[in-house]
Amino acid sequence: MDEKILVVEDDRDIQEIVSEILKSEGYQVLTANNGLEGYNIYKSQKIDLIILDVMMPQMDGFQMA
Repeated sequence: MDEKILVVEDDRDIQEIVSEILKSEGYQVLTANNGLEGYNIYKSQKIDLIILDVMMPQMDGFQMA
């Protein structure tokens, strides 16, 4: 698959679990540890879907959305 999914999650365990499941289904997965990092990735690449946590440091999920 060519679809890119961005997982923005500050909890490393959750981020890893979600990423591995998506990768096993054939998706390209990018990850970010906070909203600001996620926003920068979103602005620099074509992303098809974002899975976004709400409570994160630097920029919360509501601000990023």
